[in-house]
Amino acid sequence: MNKKNLTVIILLVLAFLCVIYNNKISSVFKPKSPETKPSIKTENNIEPTVEDDKNLIEIPINSPTELSYKLKENIYAERIYYVQHSIFRSSSYSPTDAIFGNIVSGKPWMANDICKDWQTKASKIDGPSEEARFINNPAILVAIEYPFSFSNFKDKSWCTDPTSTMMPQKVTYEKLKKEISVYYKRLPFETENNHSFYTFNGLNARDLGYKYAYIDPLKSTYDKLIFQNEPNMSNEIVRFENFIHLGSSCQVPGGCNNGSPRQPYLEFKQKNTNYTQKNGEIYIKLWRYKPSSPSKKADITERIIIQEY
Repeated sequence: MNKKNLTVIILLVLAFLCVIYNNKISSVFKPKSPETKPSIKTENNIEPTVEDDKNLIEIPINSPTELSYKLKENIYAERIYYVQHSIFRSSSYSPTDAIFGNIVSGKPWMANDICKDWQTKASKIDGPSEEARFINNPAILVAIEYPFSFSNFKDKSWCTDPTSTMMPQKVTYEKLKKEISVYYKRLPFETENNHSFYTFNGLNARDLGYKYAYIDPLKSTYDKLIFQNEPNMSNEIVRFENFIHLGSSCQVPGGCNNGSPRQPYLEFKQKNTNYTQKNGEIYIKLWRYKPSSPSKKADITERIIIQEY
């Protein structure tokens, strides 16, 4: 190899090294694209699924369980289990963070027994938990609950009646209508003259993607329903805001996990409970997104049927 060729080779090698060096230097100062963070699911949007050939099916009702002092991840696992064994089973389901994210591990939960003596703080957290009524029964999109204790009433006779637990007697789903029916034996007592009220609980509806609701007065026949406030669920479309957090309303030191917030447009009184009416129903339309009018077709409906005697 002559000297001239050697010189050319050396120059080519040097040029190649310079290119590599410059690329490395420029990459240091080149703006980096922002890192892609894993997406966090903030809400669900789940359609009911029924494999059975029957149009009308009965949905099992799961008893409330005790949640006090359980770890948050275990409560999440239980919620996922109940959803996956319901008509809303979906591989994409995860508990909505806005609803369940503020649960605190290892804390007590409010008890489901509304006949507990609220003067004895420990008794408020013993036994099955109130929120487990909803967590364990996702198909009950809208439930009725009594947010107080019977300790405010002189007559405690209702405490021996199974209706005091506010658990429905039966739940069904009709595929063709996309309609859930929730049957209550009755609501325990009249609240009109007792400075008290019931409320609708939309925790499951919100978690599964049905955030907006409206009671259709033309299809509702329960004439003992008196709404406390204006506006309310019977005269305009409302949005459920239910969530669970660590609160102090149980008056137990350190607080308890319980449902919140108070939603005045969901509160109602029940009048004249002489139970002369055989039955009545409350017809609820539910949507994923707020419709322009209550007359719009619902994404799913729920009939709350109150059977009196």
